[in-house]
Amino acid sequence: MRKILLIVIIIGVILGVFYFVNKNEAVAPVIVAPIITDNKLTELCFAKFGVPDENGLFDKYTLRLDLNGEKVTGELNFLPAEKDSKTGEIKGIVGKVDPKMMARQADLWWFTFAEGMNTEEELKIIFGEGTANIGFGEMIDRGDGVYVYKDPGKVSYQLDLSDVACLDLTERASVEDYLRENISTLSPVKAVLGGTWYIMSMTIDLGKNSGTVFYEDGHIQEKRNFSYTTNEKHKITNLTIH
Repeated sequence: MRKILLIVIIIGVILGVFYFVNKNEAVAPVIVAPIITDNKLTELCFAKFGVPDENGLFDKYTLRLDLNGEKVTGELNFLPAEKDSKTGEIKGIVGKVDPKMMARQADLWWFTFAEGMNTEEELKIIFGEGTANIGFGEMIDRGDGVYVYKDPGKVSYQLDLSDVACLDLTERASVEDYLRENISTLSPVKAVLGGTWYIMSMTIDLGKNSGTVFYEDGHIQEKRNFSYTTNEKHKITNLTIH
């Protein structure tokens, strides 16, 4: 009888200890991995450069597209050699890839600056397979100063731009801006009769970090070669006109 009672007591003690240990055992926390959303922009760049004439003048057209899902922003610049320029930012939406054309259409608004005026215009661009085609058509004022295509079904895609490295466009712009802003101090010769140097045109060889600049002061004209260096962001660190 005592043995049975002792066995019962021992079993009870064991069960009590087991219950106490399990009751106080720490529960491992559940770690939930964060969901990382990739919001990286896809940047595409296109351009068309004409052949420079004897004065270094040539037509230039550049396009930047920053794609974020269906949204698109960027800029489009028309810089013809002997006509008024037309430049400005763009924004809008872009459709899915057309399986037949293997291209996408962007329906945009172009905030242009031309002939001293700011205007908002409707713009369509088709891009893909290394090219971008700018849509032209008759434009009309819709009544609030914003210009739209008179007949969207008759848009003609006449201007073809080829894809280029976006960093190349950045470097070109850096060189152009630097020269225009500093030509008065960069020129190895001084302007005459109280004149001021201003840039007429320039050509740039990105591969050789060099180029040729044409500038005048209203009395004399200079044509000189230049060389430059850039930093890792393709910004000018030094430029010398020879």
